[in-house]
Amino acid sequence: MKKQSTWDIIKRLFVIGMKFRSWFILTLIISIVLSVISTYRPYLTMQIVDTDIIQLRDKGLMMKHIYILVALVFGETVLNFFLVYFSNFISQNVIRDIRERLYHKLIYFRTSFFDKTAIGQLVTRAVGDVETIATVYTDGFLMVFGDILRIVFVLIMMFQVDVHLSYISLAILPLMVLITRFFQKRLKKAFGDERTWTSNQNSFVQERLSGMSIVQVFNRQQAEFKKFDDINIILKSALLKTVFIFSLFFPVVELISSLFIGFILFYGGFITIKAGAVIAFIQYISMLIRPLRQIADRFNNIQRGIVGAERVLGVMDEDFAMPNHGTIAKSHFEGKIEFKNVHFSYDEKQEVLKGISFKVNPGETVAIVGATGAGKSTIISLITRLYDINSGKILLDDVELKEYELYNLRSHIGVVLQDVFLFHGSIFENLAFGDETVTLEKIKSIAKDIEVDDFIESLPGGYNYVVRERGSSISLGQRQLLSFLRAYLSDPKILILDEATSSIDHESEKLIQRATEKITKNRTSIIIAHRLSTIENADKIIVMEHGKIVEEGKHAELLERNGYYATLYRSQLKVEAKTL
Repeated sequence: MKKQSTWDIIKRLFVIGMKFRSWFILTLIISIVLSVISTYRPYLTMQIVDTDIIQLRDKGLMMKHIYILVALVFGETVLNFFLVYFSNFISQNVIRDIRERLYHKLIYFRTSFFDKTAIGQLVTRAVGDVETIATVYTDGFLMVFGDILRIVFVLIMMFQVDVHLSYISLAILPLMVLITRFFQKRLKKAFGDERTWTSNQNSFVQERLSGMSIVQVFNRQQAEFKKFDDINIILKSALLKTVFIFSLFFPVVELISSLFIGFILFYGGFITIKAGAVIAFIQYISMLIRPLRQIADRFNNIQRGIVGAERVLGVMDEDFAMPNHGTIAKSHFEGKIEFKNVHFSYDEKQEVLKGISFKVNPGETVAIVGATGAGKSTIISLITRLYDINSGKILLDDVELKEYELYNLRSHIGVVLQDVFLFHGSIFENLAFGDETVTLEKIKSIAKDIEVDDFIESLPGGYNYVVRERGSSISLGQRQLLSFLRAYLSDPKILILDEATSSIDHESEKLIQRATEKITKNRTSIIIAHRLSTIENADKIIVMEHGKIVEEGKHAELLERNGYYATLYRSQLKVEAKTL
């Protein structure tokens, strides 16, 4: 990701915030009025003491000014409430907008991006880092502007009270800037380390929780706990470093502020004789130091937000979206697929497909077989354009895939993967995932047609039965059946079964085989086969080895050739015979 300066990040966040400019303007107006009121109070106090009490001794005028003073205090309290509320209102709306932009960006990224990026890190960016950005708005633009405005008004009023003391007061401003700048660089690095190790920890926990069964089966609890503990110790050190800098920063600011106030009061005691002026100047000194200290406090929070913003904006700047320059959108496909000398690699180093060519005619059922790593599933990813080829051509109805509008293309392809993913929710919600307009009646009708309805109705609640994350509350065979039904509901012209019967029981396999016979009629179907006995009736079988097509033909033809397929088929028959 491209490195961005702090100023560039602030400008970008400000531009995003301008979407709510009317609220910004209202909050700025409140901040200006609040600054005027708060800086006028000490001046009014000076008038009450020096003029109303000491000089004129006018009790009536004094009471009038006191009432005004009370009204100003009450008004300041109300305005402070609205200032804080509106600042947070803007902040939460901006954060919502950034979350939406980030998530919208992520869901359109290429599959290759997720192949090389830990999911835990992305979760940290989408949740934790986005939350830290809120401080840039709650403690940032508006509040800092108000603090700076208050400092300006305070200085103006201080010059109205005493010119000499005012010039002396100006000395603290560059000193505070230098101190803040000194700590800024160290805090930015500390916050960066903290967010990095928080992301690493989240990624580690997410992966281990997802694969907890593997951790326990291999008795890796102690080893994985030790790894987690090591990461946790580093994260603790990173957090303590930020705490140390904070702990040093605040006392330094407080010490300088206290010494300065003491000096001003000591010096002021010699050059002024008006009690009201002394009281007013004491208040103005506190009012000058307070926003300076608040700016320093806010800056620390803003710095954390800027670090989070840099990580979030870095992801948003990535250009990993699948190119969608195609203009052809069809309501109907014939279903003719052709690969012409296709080469592909995931990492641009080792080729997975090495110049393969084959043709699938409309309505044909073609099976692709081969050993693990032969490139079978890669073909499916290329047809659905989860990845783009390195060279060669993939044609659908004699038109290159990239010429089709991407989402129109995918809407005509139904896919059943070997690793079935079901979301936490009801069976109905999972089945309607591809088409939210589908009705329960339609789902039940199609489920009955392919003999899946009985299995669903046998579950507690039937179609309202809630499956846990990834479908862990039901068997693998049941998840495959639901995935099969989900793909069929979209009535695709092209159906792809990626090892859909590789790891299920024989009863579920029989159901899927019967359903396959029904839904593959008048539909181009590609079956990535693990059990060769399930594809004996395929119109064509393509045999792959090490990214190349080594044989092609019908089941009987390939057996007669007594080649790679025949050897693979006979070895499977022996294995299945031993398991019976």
